[in-house]
Amino acid sequence: MATKIGQMAQELTAANPWWRRNDWDARDPDLRAADAEGIDYTPRVLDDLQPGGLYLLRGPRRVGKTVTVKRKIASLIAEGVPPHCIVRAAVDGWAGKDVRTLVQNTTLPPLPDGTIRYWFLDEISATSGEWDRHVKWLRDNHVEFADGCVVLTGSDAAELTRAAGTLAGRRGQADDPDRTLLPMGFSTFMRLRGDLPDVRLPLKQMHTRAAADAYLELLPWLDDLVRGWELYLQYGGFPTAVAAAMRGEPIPTVFVQAMMDVISRDAFGASRLSHTQMLTLLERLWESMATPANLSNIAQDVDTSSDTVTRHVTYLRDAYLAWTCPQRRDDRWVPRARAQDKIYAVDPLVARLANLRNPDRADIDPTVLTEMMIGMALHRAALHAGRLWADDAQVFYVRTPARKEIDFVSADFGGAAIEGKYTEGGRWRSEAATVNASEWDGVLITRNVLDVDGNDAWAVPAGILAYLVDV
Repeated sequence: MATKIGQMAQELTAANPWWRRNDWDARDPDLRAADAEGIDYTPRVLDDLQPGGLYLLRGPRRVGKTVTVKRKIASLIAEGVPPHCIVRAAVDGWAGKDVRTLVQNTTLPPLPDGTIRYWFLDEISATSGEWDRHVKWLRDNHVEFADGCVVLTGSDAAELTRAAGTLAGRRGQADDPDRTLLPMGFSTFMRLRGDLPDVRLPLKQMHTRAAADAYLELLPWLDDLVRGWELYLQYGGFPTAVAAAMRGEPIPTVFVQAMMDVISRDAFGASRLSHTQMLTLLERLWESMATPANLSNIAQDVDTSSDTVTRHVTYLRDAYLAWTCPQRRDDRWVPRARAQDKIYAVDPLVARLANLRNPDRADIDPTVLTEMMIGMALHRAALHAGRLWADDAQVFYVRTPARKEIDFVSADFGGAAIEGKYTEGGRWRSEAATVNASEWDGVLITRNVLDVDGNDAWAVPAGILAYLVDV
């Protein structure tokens, strides 16, 4: 144990360079790599941390959680927090009990009078053992840890949701203690590309007079938004891919491989599928995105069992790489029992990964990608408004009595229904027949047609709607 404690102390001095250098951030390899990408992107997901709060920062691997934590540390120091008050540890691969050893037994720089300790523990969901019970014990019994501000990051939704239950009552007075960092939304993507009007639209106003005014306000930028949307469909919102888009370069092969590793080693770590079967499953799964997923048919095409496919969909969801859109019951905002979900990738890079790895595998049609990313924009906006990402049952699809489907409805949408058609001509009017015959105010997502006249369904370009509602 003495050796382990000494090793921890040594590793901490290497992992916390702000204890000894004022210019640590200029030397930090993660921050230097992020700065070298050339995009001015600093998510605000760790704003407003409160003393005594315990926060869970969730999100997929490679989305920038570590960089976000380090930039928050630099910000805290700039605001006057003594550097010795901040402790960061990358605990990926640790045993859960090691977290308690770190806090309780490892010698740390003294805490100045009148200050609190800030703890940042990265990828805690990748530790073994019941780490959450050790954190709970520390919050109950270790004064410095209980009074301090604790940020735990992780990439396993099931593990973090389980831990949130264990830690109930130990999270202090924190506002919004569950934070989620996802690939950047279209609005942020476009603001990195140039100057556009600073206008936002709440989800509940998408088919209102205020919405029509907002859509028309963006009309002079229609060409920029159409081109930007189609670029976004190719690159997505992971920072490294966005940086490549801004430079006009392909997504780096090394990053494509890194994302493949995220799926094969993290999401599918318990899988017995071969590499070829894994790519085939991904290709077949994302082909079905625009329709309710028949997992039995997918399993047959991949030559595996339905249970295997179901398990791998769960792996993708738990790794924040996929989300599900359930069918809504007719009478209330809950999923219909035994109905098939729609399954969407969280980002175009994830959906296009099989093709990016092997161009002979099918790519995803832009119409399907548009439906996927409009749904993602709505989901991300609901998250920004205070919904929990772990609660998928907030955006639904509807099946009408005529067996037609309406893509996205929600209690948050103010009576609107969103349909992803991506058309360019007048055909959108006939495609609006289903939603016009329903109880919903339709918004049909087009490529470049804007028509907000009348009380029936409106046509709104994907780039305009996503720019207004996404973050």
